[in-house]
Amino acid sequence: MTINQKIKKQIVSLLKKQKVSIKIEDLEIPPSAAMGDLALPCFELAKKLKKNPSEVAKELAEKIKPSGAVINVKNSGPYLNFLLDYFKVAELLFKEIQKQKSRYGQNKEGRGQKIMIEYSQPNTHKEFHVGHLRNVCIGSSLVNVYKACGYKVIPANYIGDTGAHVAKTLWYLQNFTNESDLAKIENKGEFLGNAYAQAVKKNSENQNYKQQAQEILKNLEEGDFQLVELWQKTRKWSLEQFERIYQELGVNFDVYFYESEEEKAGKKMLQKLLKYPFIKKSEGAIIADLSKYDLGVLVLLRKDGTALYGLKDIPLAVKKFKNHKVKKSLYVMDIRQSQYLKQVFKILELMGFKKIMIHVPYEFVQLKSGVISSRTGNVVTYNEVKAAALAKVINETRQRHPKWPEKKVNDTAMAIVIAALKFGMLKSSNNKIITFDIDEALDVNGMTGPYLQYTYARLNSIFVKSRKTCLGAKINLDYKNLATNIEKELVSDLLNYPQVILETQKTNDPSALTHYLYKLAQDFNTFYHKLPVIKAAAEVQAARFELLKAIKQVLSNGMELLGLTVLEEM
Repeated sequence: MTINQKIKKQIVSLLKKQKVSIKIEDLEIPPSAAMGDLALPCFELAKKLKKNPSEVAKELAEKIKPSGAVINVKNSGPYLNFLLDYFKVAELLFKEIQKQKSRYGQNKEGRGQKIMIEYSQPNTHKEFHVGHLRNVCIGSSLVNVYKACGYKVIPANYIGDTGAHVAKTLWYLQNFTNESDLAKIENKGEFLGNAYAQAVKKNSENQNYKQQAQEILKNLEEGDFQLVELWQKTRKWSLEQFERIYQELGVNFDVYFYESEEEKAGKKMLQKLLKYPFIKKSEGAIIADLSKYDLGVLVLLRKDGTALYGLKDIPLAVKKFKNHKVKKSLYVMDIRQSQYLKQVFKILELMGFKKIMIHVPYEFVQLKSGVISSRTGNVVTYNEVKAAALAKVINETRQRHPKWPEKKVNDTAMAIVIAALKFGMLKSSNNKIITFDIDEALDVNGMTGPYLQYTYARLNSIFVKSRKTCLGAKINLDYKNLATNIEKELVSDLLNYPQVILETQKTNDPSALTHYLYKLAQDFNTFYHKLPVIKAAAEVQAARFELLKAIKQVLSNGMELLGLTVLEEM
């Protein structure tokens, strides 16, 4: 049990003495530290007592006698606020952080539960653009957060290696390129993305071209030798590109699924599916009629016999639970797929497959120039953004550290760029559209990944300097020396970290963690500019070093969950 939980249990006990029964989860963090350290909204309690919430909060504040870590209780309107003994809390908290180190903030919420988190899901034969990063960043951070909450997590990737987009690209390659051209291409992944955009453009302008591409899809699914050979070769190009990107992002998957495999599994299920009354033949196609449930109609198989997404996702859902024995399956997917996933989940439910399947939706990413779209060619690729940012950061790092070896300059710059990209994709709530700008994401003075890295490096520099001016005699620690408001605020920040991890897991939204870390970094930097450490009196210095050790550890822990590399110097 963390210090945070112990304090909350004390508050629960104080309220129990007033014949008020609450759960630990009912306690909130007030929006301002001036209001208190923990708060109980009295709305539900007021309903039970048939009183005004503000009146209930005021009565309880007058009756409760502070004890333990709680030194004062007051009400602010309908909220009952609890103020803590910071000196006592700091002593217990720092010991806990020092003991648990990288485990501080973790919990056992999911102990014994195995879950699968499916994310990324890129399409082969298309470019990997910056919009794809949001999915990867949300998914990979949720994998880390769920693990921190005690779950056994299987990270899974579902590659879109077949379908209309593949057929259009293959059609273009067959008709507008030759074998010798393909052999000369260096960036094959980028080439496929351009080929797809050109194919879409030509198909939209010429109906005959469109029909030819549709015929290619049919022939590919039927196993046409020449098409399969071209598909396998070009598919490999995309998969190799994806793997390079995942390595740069520090992302790993335990399981890979492929649409080409699930398409075969779906077609094998067709006869079984047709036994259900809501699965019907309609004008040569096979559909799932879900209008009875206000979910419309989902086409599973076109009249030409080619499969659509639903026919592939149904057997995949079954496979996840059957083969991997998971209790819960999460799908990190674009919010525009919400209706589609509701349809798939309803089909499975009507088939008697009643498992826990959760859609983690997120809004799309756009550039200042507009919405990213592979179809229209309005794409800025991951590689383009990374290369431009890397060139800029390498130059700046080289200027700051002319004596650093080239490898250190390059490694540091790469860590900064990846942190900028990841944090930029995570700092907005999942339900908000992102207008991404790499220059803003690299700003070390803004709410960015590099700002967190800079803060960590600044913290580290204090400890490096302290080794040259270390204390001669051992000083008895007295946390009453942490008496300023900013020091109390930092203790409060550290205390709340475990709750933020749990909140992130419950909401499946890593932005809560990004905002927490940014506030922690801001509060430390305020402390840094206002208060001395090395030049402080010995007793004060000792207490402040303990505070800074704790901040450094928690900042590192949180950054690791987001997949950001901590830097000892920048």
